[in-house]
Amino acid sequence: YMGRVFSTFCKIMSADKTDRSGYMTKQGNIVKSWKRRWFVLANNTLKYYKSQEDLTLLGSIDLQQCRTVKVCMENVGRANTLEVAVPGRTYFLSCDEDDEMNEWLGAISRAVIRNAKTMNWD
Repeated sequence: YMGRVFSTFCKIMSADKTDRSGYMTKQGNIVKSWKRRWFVLANNTLKYYKSQEDLTLLGSIDLQQCRTVKVCMENVGRANTLEVAVPGRTYFLSCDEDDEMNEWLGAISRAVIRNAKTMNWD
């Protein structure tokens, strides 16, 4: 079983150039509960899975559509929270530590800027 999980993990990590991966806690869209998820940032997409071991894709955030990525200043009940806004939804992603939040902020911001540089504005 672990061999299969590791193999799947390797495929996901090598299929794309992974900019960052790790756990964050995501607020639900309809039910506002918080759930810990495994996130993988690659190719302008932030994908999330149930866990590092269970790599069934639960959702993804298309950073090509990202309007805002910033430290959340409103009270959402958790510290170290990022706000990632795309058309139709704002995601709230909480990190365990302040340093970790800043690393995610930098990685997501770089992906958004990289995408903006490659877009044709004609």
